[in-house]
Amino acid sequence: MNTTHRMAMNAVLGLVFVTGLGLTAYLIADSWGGLYWLFDCVVGVVAGLLALLRGPQGTWPVAGGLAAAAVAVVVARVADLPQEPGPVTALALAVLVGSGIRTLPGLRAAAVAAGGFTVVVGTWLTALPDAAGLTVVTVVNTVTWLVAVVLGITLRATGRAS
Repeated sequence: MNTTHRMAMNAVLGLVFVTGLGLTAYLIADSWGGLYWLFDCVVGVVAGLLALLRGPQGTWPVAGGLAAAAVAVVVARVADLPQEPGPVTALALAVLVGSGIRTLPGLRAAAVAAGGFTVVVGTWLTALPDAAGLTVVTVVNTVTWLVAVVLGITLRATGRAS
């Protein structure tokens, strides 16, 4: 992929992240109140920036995004906050997981898929008291992870690893 194409994709992705963070902050502040929106936005900004820094053979942005999402799940559970990761973090994580599966060597790519699945399982576990875990957050996180895995594997198999 040429540099101009990558920059254009990242510009659009960045715009989606900023718009999503603003909308999510507004909706959370309106419904949940307090400063919880700030926590969700900080996690979203970290994951979004790491998604924008991804690149071929780049393990650290993927690992950082997975770690940020996992920490958000644990903090939300311990602090009795709404479920995490939020929608922007889920999207950023999907970009990172798909990119990691597409570009990283075999074992690291498998570890990325497993790490993303671990975050999804954590999200489901934090929702179990409510409707057997089925919430918008669990569905969004599950679907984005699944799409990322399928696209990452497909692009890897077709040789589009750069």
